[in-house]
Amino acid sequence: MVKSILSFLKSIDFFKSLTLLFAILVPLGLLGGMGKINLAVSVVMGVFLCAPSDVPGSNRHMALGILVSSVIATITTLVVHVSFLSAWTVLPVLGVVVFFNSMLSVYGFRASLVSFSGLLAVIFAFAHPASGTDFLVHLGLIFAGGIWYLGVAMLAHLLVARRHNQLILAECMTLTARYLRVRSTLIQTPEPDQSLQEELFQLQTEINEKHEKLREIFVAERTRSGTSHFANKYILIFIELVDMLELTMSNPANYRRISTFFDGQEAVLQPLLDIANTLASRLETLAEVVSGERKLQLTNDNDQLYDRAETGISRYIESNQFSQTHEGAIILRNLLDYEQKQQQKIESIERVLQDLVDQEQVTHRSRDVEKFITHQDYDLSVIRQNLHANATIFRHAIRLTVTVLVGYSLGTLLPVQNPYWIMLTIIVIMRPNYGLTKSRSIQRVYGTLIGAGIALGIVLLTSNPYIYGALAAFSVVLAFSLVQRNYGSSAVFITLNVIFLYALIQPNALNVIQFRVLDTAMGAGLSFLASLLLWPSWEFMNIQSVIGESIQANRNYLREISNFYQHKGELPTSYKLARKEAFLAIGNLSAAFQRMSQEPKSKQQHFAKVYEMVVLNHTFLAAAAAMGTFIQNHATSEKSQHFQTFIDSTDDHLKTAQAYLSSEQPATDGVAVNLDTATSYLDRKFEELTQTHTELLKENVNSANTEAQQTIQEISLVTGQLKWLHALSENIRNTARELA
Repeated sequence: MVKSILSFLKSIDFFKSLTLLFAILVPLGLLGGMGKINLAVSVVMGVFLCAPSDVPGSNRHMALGILVSSVIATITTLVVHVSFLSAWTVLPVLGVVVFFNSMLSVYGFRASLVSFSGLLAVIFAFAHPASGTDFLVHLGLIFAGGIWYLGVAMLAHLLVARRHNQLILAECMTLTARYLRVRSTLIQTPEPDQSLQEELFQLQTEINEKHEKLREIFVAERTRSGTSHFANKYILIFIELVDMLELTMSNPANYRRISTFFDGQEAVLQPLLDIANTLASRLETLAEVVSGERKLQLTNDNDQLYDRAETGISRYIESNQFSQTHEGAIILRNLLDYEQKQQQKIESIERVLQDLVDQEQVTHRSRDVEKFITHQDYDLSVIRQNLHANATIFRHAIRLTVTVLVGYSLGTLLPVQNPYWIMLTIIVIMRPNYGLTKSRSIQRVYGTLIGAGIALGIVLLTSNPYIYGALAAFSVVLAFSLVQRNYGSSAVFITLNVIFLYALIQPNALNVIQFRVLDTAMGAGLSFLASLLLWPSWEFMNIQSVIGESIQANRNYLREISNFYQHKGELPTSYKLARKEAFLAIGNLSAAFQRMSQEPKSKQQHFAKVYEMVVLNHTFLAAAAAMGTFIQNHATSEKSQHFQTFIDSTDDHLKTAQAYLSSEQPATDGVAVNLDTATSYLDRKFEELTQTHTELLKENVNSANTEAQQTIQEISLVTGQLKWLHALSENIRNTARELA
């Protein structure tokens, strides 16, 4: 508990909240002390409107995000105030402004925060209307508040930039360790464990998000301002983490086969499982070193674990059943080989943290990383391309606009204190997908009720304005620092902040509490009903295209693996890019499936088949990564035409699956006729090698690097992976046909 609190207090989110509080208190103190509290309120509004865009990334992107937020908020405030000139123009202008700001989300995550700033400016315009020359001053101070916050945020970022980067890198390391641990746990489950599989999907999505942030932070900053010792160190650690993710995905891939093969002989696998858990623990410890929570301490305890694993494999080989289970020995060898590779990656990270890596080596390894940044297209054509009924953001923009108009109309017709509170709740809660909107609606209501209960108790105990002011400042820090971590808890402190701020202005705080609860309940109810009834974007409408994108990414990755097997040499950038795109695509598919699982049962069309397709694509990527990783880390023979035949047939199945998913006529299999010949060749070669397999392993049990041992390992793994990939591609094709 204490450790979690300390970790939270050291987090980026908490520091950003303190930065926001400082940016608020300074103008309040200066202008309020001069008796110009109205001017201070305008500046504080500008600060609030720009704060959402302050998210981790490069200095340039952060500055542009805050600046654009300030411009959009100022323009939005101007337009909404102009609509106040006539009662007939308020609703039409409100609808246009909400729709326009909502559509900005098509430009990605950071743009969605700019969009939220524009929507928030609509609420502030209704909450604090101005007119005449006061309005022009108000408008200028809102923009000035944004520029003030930009300066504060940039200064804060310069002061703690390295610390922020360390924390994000540490979070990525922790997630990777968890991924490694869950993957090893699946070996012990003979039957498919859906909960573990779904946890893997979630982890894959989160790791992909961290990778994208780290690419932007380290690579974009390196491009803009040159290299530094610390930046290069972090880049090298990041590269090792990407390689570790590929290794973790690739081994062990076929869980059911492994658990079934060693059913009743779990003791043989236990040393290998112990090594996997130890490696995960070491990576978690290194994450704490990177985050500054502990000092680096090196240990050599793993040697005993590897000795135990070697002994276990030797005993398995010498058992009476070995002549019938030579494949088991290869599986164990491959598992041990995988864990030794992971050990090398962790030791590389340790050397980086010890400053034992040569600067030239760091620069060389990080040279191509700049090519991996995902660039966002900000052309106006992006909006035009999304102005159609099937676009998720377009449907969300229409839905949000209608709901805000209904909320405002109800607020003006019913005897509520502040109609804009209803609109604020709608804007904060509503999201493009049903599941997140539903969960946020529930969390918002519960959070508001709890916050109102706490505030009621405090109001009944005291009416001291200084206590109210202190609690308002305290609650705003916790509210903003928790909004991404725990929205329900954040809602509690948002409610406390609003109530105590209004309690400073209005003497009857009980009325504030009453109407706050009522308005929040109305806004949450409208948001939930709208997400359910007004042009909802159910995942089944788009899931097939997301599956198709994942299949295409897997095809590209498999093609790069095949090319590398043929040409060898240094791993090309095209291979790494294809790997990155495959990881991102499977993460997007996992996220889409998770959203689908949160929707009403009646809207989860073909849910079982979609889940099967997600698992198949994830497994296919793991199997491809297993083969690619083996080829990278072992000397291999020349690629035969029979290998290419399997690759071509597998690709043909995947291409057919894409055709089914896009409702096109699939082409006829082009290489199926040669597959039997290729299978016979590979099986015959494998049988020839395994005739002497028992004696070779007995004689070289402690010499796994001999040429004969490597040949046996290569033909076993590559042949097995080729057959498995081909079988998976057939299953993907068949499942796609049923989904079509």
